[in-house]
Amino acid sequence: MQVRLITWGLSAVACLALLSGCATLTEEECKTADWRRLGQKDGAAGHSDSRLAEHAEACAKTGIRPNAQQWRAGWDQGILAYCTPRVGWREGLAGRSYQGVCRGRNEDAFLYAFNQGTEIHRLQSRIESNNQEIRRLERQLSEARKDEARHDLRQRIRSLDHEQHRLRSSLNMMQANAPRF
Repeated sequence: MQVRLITWGLSAVACLALLSGCATLTEEECKTADWRRLGQKDGAAGHSDSRLAEHAEACAKTGIRPNAQQWRAGWDQGILAYCTPRVGWREGLAGRSYQGVCRGRNEDAFLYAFNQGTEIHRLQSRIESNNQEIRRLERQLSEARKDEARHDLRQRIRSLDHEQHRLRSSLNMMQANAPRF
């Protein structure tokens, strides 16, 4: 067990080191960037305007400075495409986070749809988590030798079954009343 934890810990550190070193653009992308188009792509993906500073940092090694005016013009277009109820719904259903980029840009409608999608995603995730736990408990039940242990496992499974019923009812109600995009 200790070896697994150490291995996992080293893997996690390695992953974090790799992630922190990731640049938003490669050297070649810095050299050939269409800054307006890149800004539009960043905005449409819901990235905040601080993304430009990340691009500047990534391109600093090559001596290339982003065209901030072009990037910002594209980002303004992209963010308008992002800040729609349809995108909010999609982002919420996918379990993504919201970076607050829609302030002053249709945020109320975006957030309403985003929150609806997020709640459905949360319910679906909880149902799946419970399903996994039920399967795990059922395996334990099949291996249990003592009556008391089997009784406790059955009780836990029944409790999760009741919760599953409640969660599915809530999910069905949310989906029936969900906005249509």
